[in-house]
Amino acid sequence: MGATRRLSDVEASFAYTHALMHGTTQVTTHVAVRGLLPSDRVDRAVRRWARDLPVLSLRIEERRDGLWFRQGPGPGPSQIRHAVITTPDSADAVLRRELNDELQTGGPLWRLLVAGEPDTGLTHLFFTRNHAISDGHSTGAVVRALLDRLDGEEAAPPGGSGTYGDVGRTAPNADELPYRPPAWDGPAEPLSAGERPGSVPFHSRAPWSERAADFVPITLPPGRGPALKAWCRAREVTVNQFLAAALAESFAQATGRTDVPLCTAVSLRRRYAGPDPLPDVGCFINVVDVPLRVGDGGPAALALHYGAALRRADALWRPPRRDHATIRRAVQETAAATDARGVCITNVGVVDPALGPHAHRVAGFRTVVNRTGANYAMVLHVATYGGVLGLDLAYGTPSTDPATVRAVAKGLHDRAVRPGAPAAPPGGPDGGPLAATT
Repeated sequence: MGATRRLSDVEASFAYTHALMHGTTQVTTHVAVRGLLPSDRVDRAVRRWARDLPVLSLRIEERRDGLWFRQGPGPGPSQIRHAVITTPDSADAVLRRELNDELQTGGPLWRLLVAGEPDTGLTHLFFTRNHAISDGHSTGAVVRALLDRLDGEEAAPPGGSGTYGDVGRTAPNADELPYRPPAWDGPAEPLSAGERPGSVPFHSRAPWSERAADFVPITLPPGRGPALKAWCRAREVTVNQFLAAALAESFAQATGRTDVPLCTAVSLRRRYAGPDPLPDVGCFINVVDVPLRVGDGGPAALALHYGAALRRADALWRPPRRDHATIRRAVQETAAATDARGVCITNVGVVDPALGPHAHRVAGFRTVVNRTGANYAMVLHVATYGGVLGLDLAYGTPSTDPATVRAVAKGLHDRAVRPGAPAAPPGGPDGGPLAATT
């Protein structure tokens, strides 16, 4: 099995984080499909899916000059698993277990758990993979490819035809991918919400064997997504800008902070300036720091400020040119740290178009990332499916206090339901004090 290509800076960062921080950044997508699928049909479809998409046969190996992708064998027995969900178990509980079941370094970069739920008539697909081969865009493409094959194995398009490209096809030298910097049409001086806020100290530090990843789903009332979108449009902010401001406000309220170190995941696909399009599969993202000072202006004003600050920060970004040894050392420092970089928001947008003709069969869709190492204190995952705004707040324990996460989740929920209303006083589910992370 020969080497395919060297990992890019982004890919190497994710790969080293996963390897040196015990599964941190491992990502699981949960897709609920209507109907109970026979296991033999699923096995045939998944094996063809794995054969047709070259990214699914990759392994990562460390060489003297850094990390390289290489082609590996087809899927093994441990990569395709089956289960049945019965009461008192739940899909959320299975998702938590999948997040915490670490993919072994040097081995396969993904696995799929197919779990039927007879009580609901749903088949749940839990697709777990190393973040080095996956971003929000590629998640939709790879899941669509799987649904194609589950729907009709013979009708599925072959891989490598442009729909699901080889991860190395358009990026033979991933260390030098050309990116086009966006124009900045704002003020000449940097937009600042105050001096750079400090990091977020751990609530409690524990050995890796005692750490875990968890998440809190935030369920909004039916129809709240379109109503929130209309509210944002009337105030000339986007829903993502509002949610980022609401995350900052909720975190500040729960922890007693004024300045919030907010990070935002940004896709680099539209900024790629190479002669050929990027493949649908792969990892092409950046994280931009946009510190916010929470004041009295309300969520709309903070959202407008955040939007302008994010555009400027993104325009100032340039592709990193770090050797893999430097990336490894940086990840080792993060693994040994006793604080987190900040809080983060990541939004994959509207999922329905990516699923194409299968959208009507999908009853639920969410992606959550393992945060065992608490490189972020918490991460808000945002996606819209079937007109429903999906929000999940991921975090690591005991690095981040679950009581603080619940308070932030409640703050986000309340702000999304009543975006113009005054914030409720902080407090846990019983109205008691919260153990803050600062």
